[in-house]
Amino acid sequence: MSVITKQDHLVGDAPCPQEPVLPRLHPTTEIKMAIERENLRDDAILQSLAYLATESDWQGVWRIADALKREVSLLFDDQGLIWVDVGDSGMVRLSPPNGSRLPLRLWVHTHPWDAYWSATDQRTLATVTGILEQALVLGHDHLVRTVHCAEMPTSSSASRLSNSGTLMHWTAESKMSYRMEDC
Repeated sequence: MSVITKQDHLVGDAPCPQEPVLPRLHPTTEIKMAIERENLRDDAILQSLAYLATESDWQGVWRIADALKREVSLLFDDQGLIWVDVGDSGMVRLSPPNGSRLPLRLWVHTHPWDAYWSATDQRTLATVTGILEQALVLGHDHLVRTVHCAEMPTSSSASRLSNSGTLMHWTAESKMSYRMEDC
């Protein structure tokens, strides 16, 4: 999906505020049935995604998103509550997290195959600078992470998402395999 298409998709399509999702791992058969029915707000999908996220089972989160053939987003607030959004095959929009408390601790979302900071992701990070602490993008066998740093980079070797603007406050970290993250 091109940037123009993504921007056109956003016009007049404001997502509805959502309540937090209770983390609960459902049996695999329930998850598969909900996926087959394409019921994207089914508790089996949303609660299982939230559960896997609380366990930092990022590969499990990516596998459900892959089975859905859609991007998925999870947002953690200061209370540890989790909001889950399911998008389409090329983008997931964050619904306003009804009842959340700042700061937002973590935003996680999936990409169809490769984990990287897309232009859309970078615009989102620029928008939430100051209220979000950390973000992850999940790919098929790896993830990328960025952490918000309030202070300015102290050296030119500090790797940031940008050399100027609000993205200079976000680290640019190397891809990590899911296996390495478990070490």
